[in-house]
Formats: sequence, C-alpha cells, structure tokens
Amino acid sequence: MIYRICLRLLMLTSVTSTVHSADLLQWKLSTGDSLKYAVQNEMVTTANVGGFENKSRLIQTMHMGWQVKTLTATRKYVMSQIIHRIRVEMSPNEEESIVFDSGSQEALADPIARSLGNVFRKIVNREFTVTMAPTGAIEEVVIPDALLKTLKTAAAGTPNGLDDKALEQMLSQTSVILPEHPVERGAQWKSQQAVELPFATLRMDAVMTYKGVDDDGLAVIDYTPDVTLEPNEDAPVQLELRETHGAGKVIFDRHLGRVVRMQLKLNMKMQTMVRGQQVLQTIAQQTVMVLQK
Repeated sequence: MIYRICLRLLMLTSVTSTVHSADLLQWKLSTGDSLKYAVQNEMVTTANVGGFENKSRLIQTMHMGWQVKTLTATRKYVMSQIIHRIRVEMSPNEEESIVFDSGSQEALADPIARSLGNVFRKIVNREFTVTMAPTGAIEEVVIPDALLKTLKTAAAGTPNGLDDKALEQMLSQTSVILPEHPVERGAQWKSQQAVELPFATLRMDAVMTYKGVDDDGLAVIDYTPDVTLEPNEDAPVQLELRETHGAGKVIFDRHLGRVVRMQLKLNMKMQTMVRGQQVLQTIAQQTVMVLQK
C-alpha cells in the first residue's frame, strides 16, 4: 500500500514537473515602461574585380529609446521609438575612414560625411510610432508625414539617401520573433524577415531553438538563418547568391519579458554582373543589440 502511494506521488510529481517546465518567452511590457537599446551593424565587404581585390568596412551604431504608450485590446504594445544618436563609420579601403556622429558638433569636412549628416540628422530625436506584438513581431511603423516628405526629398538622386522603406527596416532591426505559446527546452519555431535592397530582396528564414536557461536564469535561444536572394525584374545589376551561412544567439529575460542581448553573424558570397563585368563579393555582417541599464 505504501509502495503504491509513493509510486503515485512520484508519478504526480513527474507530471507536475513536466507541466511547469514550459517557459513563456514573450515580451511583458506595461504602459509607461521605458527601455534603451544600443544596436550595432558591422559589415565587411571584400570585392574582386578583374583579379583586383578591395576591402571596405561599414559600422553603424544606433542608441534607441522605447516608451510604451498604450496596450491595445489584443495586448499589442504601441510604443514611441526615438533614435537618440547614430554613428556611421565608412572605410572604402583599408587606408581611410569617413565618420559621421550625430552626437558630435564638429564641422564635417568630408563631402560623404556631410551627405550622411544631411540624411541622418533628420531622423535623430524624432519620434516614430511602432506597434509590436508580445512575440516581438513589428506590425506597424508610423513615420510622421513631415519627416516622410523630407526624406523623399533628401533621397532623390542621392546615393546615401534614406527612404521610408529603409527607415522602417532600420527600426525593425530590433525585432526578435518569439513563440506564441510556452515552450520547453529543445522546442523550435520560425522567424521570417525581408530586406529590400536596391536591385533585389533579401529574405531570411530562420529556425529559432530554445536551449534552456543559463547560470543567470536567462533564456538562451539559438538563431540559425537561411538566406535567399530574389533579384528584381529588369534590374540593371544582376545578383546571384552563391553561398551563405550564419548563426546567432538571443538572451531573453523570462521574468521581465524583454530581450537582453541579440547577436547574429552572417556570411555571404555573391556574384554581381554590371554591364558584363563580373564582380565577386564576400560579405561578413554582424548585428548586436544590447539592453542598456
């Protein structure tokens, strides 16, 4: 009799433990909450044209502020997002470097830096409205009409122009797709993103895997991307993606319901044809987003 009772208690404990092992990995925000994130994108491109190799480097760092304005009836977060500071460093070769920093008041002597300043100063300290689901999916980005007109004017005929699609993609960089339901260790789900390039659409279909919690009790999610390239019809430049591989990791606070850190490394090899000239490119890109205290 005692054996049966112990066995039932053991079975009940096992079942209870299994039920409670699933973790809810979703954003938990309230009206008035404020968050600060630093987002850095680094891209190193090596191009080979006719046997000659050139390496360029681009680093873009944004300091962003989020503030939750309200929660909708379907529990979606309506937030204001402000880019407080943006820094862009461009190295067209391994010898020179061009820097624009919205936090600096120094006069810009380089014409490219002035061009960058003309574009990015228009979006710094401007408020954008973003609607985000608890899974982290960005469902809407609202750009003020006055700013939209200014961006269109600045982008016309300017290689460093920033249009509304590019701005929406920039604000959506912080999007990390989380599962809709509680998950156990080893569970997988998918994340999809698309980036509009001048001559093609870059699609990233990723598999997210929950690895459990680390020593600090934070959830660890592995990020495995699968990248495809869809060239635009009648594009003057032909792009072909030959090889791609990458890996990323998300650190998520289950209790506070927010991303602590996200890192993604992506390497691509592609071939470009411009007026019959073949260009081979190797692109190494890294994106890091960190929650600031």
